[in-house]
Amino acid sequence: VYPYYENPDFLSKQIETWCSYPSALRDRLRVVVVDDGSPKHPASKVVTQKYPFPLSLFRIEVDVRWNWIAARNIGMHVTSSDGWHVLTDMDHVVPEGTLRTLIYGVHDKDVIYRFSRIGVKEHPHPNSWFMTRAMFWRIGGYDEACSGFYGTDGDYRRRCAATAKILIMRDPLVCREHEGDASTRLYKRKQPQHAHAKKIMRARPKKGWKPRTLTFPYHEVRL
Repeated sequence: VYPYYENPDFLSKQIETWCSYPSALRDRLRVVVVDDGSPKHPASKVVTQKYPFPLSLFRIEVDVRWNWIAARNIGMHVTSSDGWHVLTDMDHVVPEGTLRTLIYGVHDKDVIYRFSRIGVKEHPHPNSWFMTRAMFWRIGGYDEACSGFYGTDGDYRRRCAATAKILIMRDPLVCREHEGDASTRLYKRKQPQHAHAKKIMRARPKKGWKPRTLTFPYHEVRL
């Protein structure tokens, strides 16, 4: 599941990477891309090219900053598979060796997995995950009350840790966030107004709280 926001060049590079996988791996894959309202370069203009396995494209109908939160929820809602899912960002590439481990390795459905990472000093990536669809919704999904604010991925990590055991795999993702349009450059990070998300989190009731999910209008883009 990949959120997309104004990343046409890097999505093309991702498709090139997917095409380079051996056919035995491609036959086991499906990708869901969720465009979170790109105003200038919608993903639909990119995925007209050939892609090597089933690819579904969805588009959020409003343009809200940092709305990868809703994009991931939508991706995990619309997927037809009840099996294992990788959730990551558009600027992270899954190497073939890592993909082999994900497909052919033995994994515990009651465990949440994270990835090592190469290309940056920080390990692992704070918001890349490997888990079942059932586990994602057992955690509750991402809280869309925090949409529009940067730096809220820690909230999901804490809820993951409160839900199940987390293991970090040795198998890495490759971070390419500084290449072209691989990551969002339109909006500044770590701005004072983003602290409002912490107020939203603190205001949650201690009992009976559930994340707000699937609150944004979206539609499937027919390919």
